[in-house]
Amino acid sequence: MKRTIKLREQRQELPERTVRLRLSGALVADLDLYARLYAEEHGHEIALPDLIQAMVEQFLASDRAFGRHRRGRAAPRTAPESDGHL
Repeated sequence: MKRTIKLREQRQELPERTVRLRLSGALVADLDLYARLYAEEHGHEIALPDLIQAMVEQFLASDRAFGRHRRGRAAPRTAPESDGHL
């Protein structure tokens, strides 16, 4: 069906979920540095959990293959042949 208005249908918000992660010290140091650069660039601080969430959201939004799959336009993939072993 062809859309007649520019605004796409908005997704319903799913309930939030808390996820615990174990990050390497090097990654935490890089994230802390990124947060400081963010504050310098934008004039306000961002909490580490909010920074991580924004980075993951932006990563997923920029992944074209994932976007096609999420919209249901991914080419069908055939399941690999099973040899009976797990």
